[in-house]
Amino acid sequence: MTLSRRRLLQLSAVAAGTAVVGAGTVAEAAGKEPDWAALRRRLHGALLQRNHAGYEEIRPPFNILYDDRYPPAIARCVDTDDVRKCLEFAAENHITFAARSGGHSYVAYSTPGDGLVADLKLMNRVEVRRNGTAVVGPGTRLIDVYHALAAEGRALPGGTCGSVGIAGLALGGGIGVLMRKYGLTCDHLAGAKVVTPCDLRVRSVDPGSDLGWALTGGGGGNFGVTTEFTFRTVPAPPRVTVFVVNFPEGSGTDVYGAWQDWITAAPREFWSNISVLGGPHPAAGVPGCLLGGEQQARELIAGLERRAGVKGTVSGFQETDYLGAMNFWSGNLGRRRFMAASRVLTRRADPAQMSALVTGETKIALEVNPLDAAVSDVRPTDTAFTHRGVFGDVQVYLSADPGVDRETAKHEVNDVQARLAKFATGGAYVNYINDDQKDWATAYYGVNLGTLRAVAAKYDPSGVLAFEQGLSPRPV
Repeated sequence: MTLSRRRLLQLSAVAAGTAVVGAGTVAEAAGKEPDWAALRRRLHGALLQRNHAGYEEIRPPFNILYDDRYPPAIARCVDTDDVRKCLEFAAENHITFAARSGGHSYVAYSTPGDGLVADLKLMNRVEVRRNGTAVVGPGTRLIDVYHALAAEGRALPGGTCGSVGIAGLALGGGIGVLMRKYGLTCDHLAGAKVVTPCDLRVRSVDPGSDLGWALTGGGGGNFGVTTEFTFRTVPAPPRVTVFVVNFPEGSGTDVYGAWQDWITAAPREFWSNISVLGGPHPAAGVPGCLLGGEQQARELIAGLERRAGVKGTVSGFQETDYLGAMNFWSGNLGRRRFMAASRVLTRRADPAQMSALVTGETKIALEVNPLDAAVSDVRPTDTAFTHRGVFGDVQVYLSADPGVDRETAKHEVNDVQARLAKFATGGAYVNYINDDQKDWATAYYGVNLGTLRAVAAKYDPSGVLAFEQGLSPRPV
């Protein structure tokens, strides 16, 4: 079920008149230390503070460049009631609150240094039902979702980082290797359970409701805390062929130009992205994932090489099954040291312009994912994920060496992003969130921004979930 245009307009006009839990201002609470011991007594799970055993093990965010975040308290939530009590405590004490699934927020918004973290990693079950739907806990890692589904002969389109939490992935959209055939992760959301700050109710929602619609790509950390997801799954493909083709230095322009036409012409059963690799003479890397066999995959590779006029080196080539392919893409599950941003291409880009962005003494890569085929079968307002009918998303990614500090990495990435934005005018992907993105609201949400803000105001009028790039009203 999708929202009608009339319903969208109605939502846009919602006033923030819902009952407020814990109404007040941050100023009123200034100087008052929350009674953490009281919260600890109310929880079924543990509440860890900096001097407690186990705190340092779960504290660090995924991005090592943000390791300076030390939340005053982290709640190890084990059930929905723990989540509700954490939300209530945050509202009563007017403190910063964040729910954390996998902790993969690029800029560590899920690990605030001045508030309460509701860590959901222990809420990690997967139940595959006879009708093909899967009920998934919010803290479940993506690789564990893949394993549980594969055991039942089912599949879900998702990302390539196995340690990411399902909640963050799905709530922001969910780009991945099966999306040209099956769409985004959020396109498979059939229902959810959400604790809303306005009344601390546990709501069962479907995508046809205002709240359910907002969850289909409206960004993590907004609207409420999702404590359970129900996804429609598809039969696991029996044969999947995966590979990576690496092209030599100096070929970045030619390979990128060829890749744009090649991926658009490819069957929906095939996915590929491209990384234009920075340096004095940019190179290119092209991974691929085919729901099919070895011969067809080799023909596709040969087709790209003919278009580009460049021969590549193929690595990792294998014909496997669904789980084997997901394991192939999941790679290193450890933390990373990086800086990133994104921009959306409404149409094909000039290859020379793309290469010029990363030509020089730089380690930045431009990773371009196609958003065509099944992703663009959906209209921009049918889900909260608005980037439909466009060519693709460009992630500006810097893998930072140990000697590179956060501000230096930011400066380099933001410089490339600013130049990219001159021709990549379609917005940005919220799951590649960047805390220096000046136009973040319109870039992430486009035509859906007004509706999403109205939903946030309805379910979180006092801004319990508010953060720097959040949609809830900011407390005053």
